[in-house]
Amino acid sequence: MVFANVASASESPPEPFHVWTFNENSGRWVNDAANWHQKWQLTDGAVCLKNVPIELDEGTGDMPWLSLNSEKDAAPVKGAKIRFWSPPIPAAVGMRCVSMAYLVDLDSGDLVDYGLSILQHQEK
Repeated sequence: MVFANVASASESPPEPFHVWTFNENSGRWVNDAANWHQKWQLTDGAVCLKNVPIELDEGTGDMPWLSLNSEKDAAPVKGAKIRFWSPPIPAAVGMRCVSMAYLVDLDSGDLVDYGLSILQHQEK
């Protein structure tokens, strides 16, 4: 991930003021708490998307509506948005550009359309 300040689009590409590789840690990027089914996890310097297994307690006497025999769907939900939030970036930093080099590597042979969106979380 490359962090840079950009004055205008007509200038040549800016020199990065920092390059983050995720080799050390996540750099305070965090999973979206609203997503319970998938989580981003660091594995050997790569940010990998993992399915989170559902763990059910056997003691469901107070939850008669919960069926322990329901089938688990291991396939990811189509159109799911699995966000990975940056730490807040103070506006005083003046950072206007975040670039990310990425590779999508799938374990399955399915040809599915995947996309990556980057949103800057900026404090005012």
